[in-house]
Amino acid sequence: MIEALVVMLNNYFHDLAVAFLFASTLMAHLVVREWPGRPSLRVAGILQRVAWGSLAWVLLGGVVRVIFYKEYEWLPKAGTAQVPALMAKHVVMVSLTVWGLIGVLRLKRKLQDSDGR
Repeated sequence: MIEALVVMLNNYFHDLAVAFLFASTLMAHLVVREWPGRPSLRVAGILQRVAWGSLAWVLLGGVVRVIFYKEYEWLPKAGTAQVPALMAKHVVMVSLTVWGLIGVLRLKRKLQDSDGR
């Protein structure tokens, strides 16, 4: 029972980390595109820490999800059809993550360029 609760909480926090990752990387893109002049160091630092921290949680929590997927999340009625659906979902999610992290790296570069580095 404890294992099931820990897996359930991991899944919730994994989903929350995905949301934070998406929100922080989206905001990084917006700051790079819309912020006049040099972005605030505080804002940029927060966005970068949230993005990289969320990515770490997504990856670590994802390992736990993979390990326990068959036991806690597998839907027997969906059968093996859920495998290509999960693959397609992850292709989309990885693409969004790469796009988002490009925004975080552009934000870092914009800060460095404005410092004259």
